[in-house]
Amino acid sequence: MRFLIACLFFVSPALACEAPFRAGLAAFAEADATLSATEESLYRGLGWASRGAVVERLEARSARTTACDEVGALQRDLARARRWVSEAETRFRLAQALCVGENRVRAARNLEALGDTADAIARQAAYLASLTERCGGG
Repeated sequence: MRFLIACLFFVSPALACEAPFRAGLAAFAEADATLSATEESLYRGLGWASRGAVVERLEARSARTTACDEVGALQRDLARARRWVSEAETRFRLAQALCVGENRVRAARNLEALGDTADAIARQAAYLASLTERCGGG
């Protein structure tokens, strides 16, 4: 029985570290995928992407939606990506607190990379907000 308790003592910190770390990675991946999809929707294949060219591209995406509808959808996507960033940050901070050694360092690095992703999401959100001016302010 003592052996089992001793094993749980040593295994438990590793398990406590792994769960938030993996959850952070999953949330980070969702945020990054959403950011990439947004950037692709806005810019892929345009070369020099002026606001006019982006609006034209969004207008042509579907006969059922306007460019303003598309901007709204992308803004909702980025809002969801911000929530994923927040979730990932919470999980990586927990992992950083629970993990030791290299895993603590990895959690810190992921927090730093997550900050870069959050900044990129904020830039795209600001760009989309500037496009709403063409929709009469939003």
